[in-house]
Amino acid sequence: MAIMSDEVKELFESAASMVLCTASGEGAPNGAAVGMRSVIDDETVYISDQFFRKTLANLQQNQQVAVAFWTDQHAFQIHGTARYVNDGPEFAALKEQVDAKFAAMGVPIRAKGGCFIHVDAVFQMASGPEAGKQLA
Repeated sequence: MAIMSDEVKELFESAASMVLCTASGEGAPNGAAVGMRSVIDDETVYISDQFFRKTLANLQQNQQVAVAFWTDQHAFQIHGTARYVNDGPEFAALKEQVDAKFAAMGVPIRAKGGCFIHVDAVFQMASGPEAGKQLA
């Protein structure tokens, strides 16, 4: 169990650059740019699915993921276990939020699913002497 610091949670929600990394059951890697996401609690994040194709296929075979996110000054990587959802009350509430954000931007895109990621570890990803250090 890993607890995200406030700094990690704040950057997760605000970073302009984020990539969700998955791998197939055979280990073929995939990286997907992430736009809509949120922190659920100290141990869980959510990433909305609008266009997952290879990502969803990978998640159906292998739930281990990494999420990399950064700004000019800070960078972190989360390793976790994903649980994909596309129905039920927990998804409905997040879908409503995501769809409203797209509507406010004037973009006709809707969430079709998403993944809750239980945070197993957090790593420093910024350059320097602490690069790669496990933080949680």
